[in-house]
Amino acid sequence: MLVKGSIFHRVINKYWVSNHYVPVNPVAELQLDLSRPIIYLVAQNCASDLLALQSCCLQAGLPDPYRPINVDQENLSATIFIDDSVLSSPKAQLQDAAYLRQYQQLLTLHRRLPNLNIQLLPVTFYWGRNPGKQGRRSCFDRVEQRSVGSLHKIGIVLKNGKDHLLRFNKPISIAALRHRLDPQKSDQQKNSDSKQSANKLAKIALTYFANQKRYSIGPKLPNRSAMIEAVLQQPLLRKTIRTAALREQCSEQQVDRQCRKYLLEISANFSYPLLRVFRLILKGLWNHLYRGIEVNHAEAVRQANQSGAEIIYLPCHRSHMDYLLLSYLLVEQGLVAPHVAAGVNLSFFPLGPIFRRSGAFFLRRTFKGAPLYAAIFNAYFSMLFKQGYPIEFFSEGGRSRTGRLLPPKTGLLATTLQTYLNQPERNVILVPIYIGYDHIMEVNTYIKELSGQKKEKESVWQLLAAVKQLGNFGRVFVNFGVPINIKKHFDQQTPNWQKAGVDDRQFKIQVQQVARQVMVGINQATAVSALPLCAAILLASKNFQSKKTVFLALLDKHQQLLGLKSENSSLTYAKEKNCLVYRQALSMNKFEQDGERVFCSKNQAMQLNYYRNNIVHVFALPSLVCHVLGYLMRINKTLSFDNIIYYGAKVYPFLAADYFLKIPVNIALLLENELSQLRAIGVFKFEKGRYSVVDAVLFNVLAQHLQETFLRYQQLFVLLLSCKYWSNVDHRAICVQAKENCQPSSIDFFDEKVTHVFLQTMQNEYPDFVTQEQGEILQDLFAPFCSIDLQPIEKEKKC
Repeated sequence: MLVKGSIFHRVINKYWVSNHYVPVNPVAELQLDLSRPIIYLVAQNCASDLLALQSCCLQAGLPDPYRPINVDQENLSATIFIDDSVLSSPKAQLQDAAYLRQYQQLLTLHRRLPNLNIQLLPVTFYWGRNPGKQGRRSCFDRVEQRSVGSLHKIGIVLKNGKDHLLRFNKPISIAALRHRLDPQKSDQQKNSDSKQSANKLAKIALTYFANQKRYSIGPKLPNRSAMIEAVLQQPLLRKTIRTAALREQCSEQQVDRQCRKYLLEISANFSYPLLRVFRLILKGLWNHLYRGIEVNHAEAVRQANQSGAEIIYLPCHRSHMDYLLLSYLLVEQGLVAPHVAAGVNLSFFPLGPIFRRSGAFFLRRTFKGAPLYAAIFNAYFSMLFKQGYPIEFFSEGGRSRTGRLLPPKTGLLATTLQTYLNQPERNVILVPIYIGYDHIMEVNTYIKELSGQKKEKESVWQLLAAVKQLGNFGRVFVNFGVPINIKKHFDQQTPNWQKAGVDDRQFKIQVQQVARQVMVGINQATAVSALPLCAAILLASKNFQSKKTVFLALLDKHQQLLGLKSENSSLTYAKEKNCLVYRQALSMNKFEQDGERVFCSKNQAMQLNYYRNNIVHVFALPSLVCHVLGYLMRINKTLSFDNIIYYGAKVYPFLAADYFLKIPVNIALLLENELSQLRAIGVFKFEKGRYSVVDAVLFNVLAQHLQETFLRYQQLFVLLLSCKYWSNVDHRAICVQAKENCQPSSIDFFDEKVTHVFLQTMQNEYPDFVTQEQGEILQDLFAPFCSIDLQPIEKEKKC
């Protein structure tokens, strides 16, 4: 029988315990069917757990765990528990457990009723998630205990009631599980073996809960001093230390002392109690700064974590807020707080010590000229990885000043892959993460830096200045991309790698491939929110202005296009009515409305360009198609499918490299799908073997999304052609000159890292340099788009 708890339990649960559950929307994220019976599976028949479960079920719109279920005139308990303890820790043997009868009852019912399919919903409770410190034991350690007695549980609830997480897990179909347990047996045999099947089911449940606790709380936190000693004793590092001593003509003890200084500079000093306090402070900060934080696709990461995978988080990097926000959200989503690689510029007092005790470890911007430091850092990073701690680092290296993804820095990724290859039996998952903001407080600083102003060093004074700017920052969006399994990647790319090994050349290729796959994964998980979407439309409008009715109609069409693109992908977008999306964006005070005119100034356009760049890759393909059609009109060629594919295929490799788009197996199929989407929203029609523009306003705006990109391409290409041979190409000089040529007519700042991508792609596509005929075609293709003057068929929509 389920315990309902005393008045004491109910008072504690109501006034002391703070229940937090994940996923936030279990019905949608776990695909629960509320028309079918749901039975909760819990580890222990405990009043504190069950009262917390009842409270969370009420909030989540799930059935009451105390209310029995009637199936075929049989009453079933809505909750099955494994351990039934009252005063002390349970000692019952598996075969004597009362819940076996409940399992047998469920299996028998499913055999009698073939259409019955009860959902068994495992629920786990985390009364505090402090994994403890290595070398220490506590009666409150949650990893080593399977379950506890009632008195012990009361102590845990009183200690950790404000830090309680309840997790709804992926539901188990009893019907499917029954067939999996005994698939080869006849119905008669299945009926006779019902107790044996129930035992199997019970053992699965016991293992499941034991693994969940271990993987969700994580390994014990490292003792900093012991960690430093363990790193220094690694055989490979000892060899490096001896080599350094011989090279510097000094003793090993002197090199050892230097290594310890490096490790004190680098290493984290993780403290869960401080992290818990820091979480409360951050929660208050987020509530003050943001109108909401939206998290999508976290369940896939939770499932990967539950499989025992070691997880490396790889987010994009747009703001210093990223460090704080992602660590906070991972804990809130029921995941283990990661160790975070941070720039040594953030180790200043007072934030440095706080970050260090919250899991940050620090690295210098460059390892050049410091081989011993590089060896120490790699040894420390590898040790964290080997001990199973989740790690977070930014693949771009630093914050993006332009709003776009930067070419990846592959140093930490290479160390990750090399550590995996040394122990290939490990299950390692890379998780790309997109972080998007309605407002980033550093944008004005970025614009100044791109205009030539020297970057200010981070300091406490800069922090205090930033605090004064805290205000309406809108909403934040965090989307988890599709996890990348390293073993599967190597199996696909180098099938015989486990036997033949991976040589240096193959390893470098794989590092680049994985790095690109991560960046593609980040962009595929983009959150297209109100401000970036409105920024993209406004900046693509003539003179950065539009009639409000036209703007709303364009916004509606873009939402329709995003709806098509979000099918079977991790992309999310603002789905509210276009009027509401417009008002959300306008409230951020980044552009203006005067009567029926929507517009922005030149200074506002430079800020909006940053937000537009966050999402412009989403519209790269439709913009390319419209750009190619505009080119075909300009040279009086038929708007046929073959012509669109032929010329589109010449430009696509540059956009794919620039915006981290997926490299398709068949470019024709990719562009055909894009054309069908544009036809679906009314941009084109297809008659008698050719395309024609239906909505010229929408066509022009879509084409203009890449206007700044093609302007940059054209200037770079003209300068490149004048070199005549690759040996004459000076990348730096071409970038500087192209930047000067574009500045008068462009609001998009030149980033040399991005321009190098174009030149490198050109060399890959044309290794023998560009012929005269190829040069003429590309020069025309790269020319910025000129608007066409057809009247749109679709009427303007009023809000």
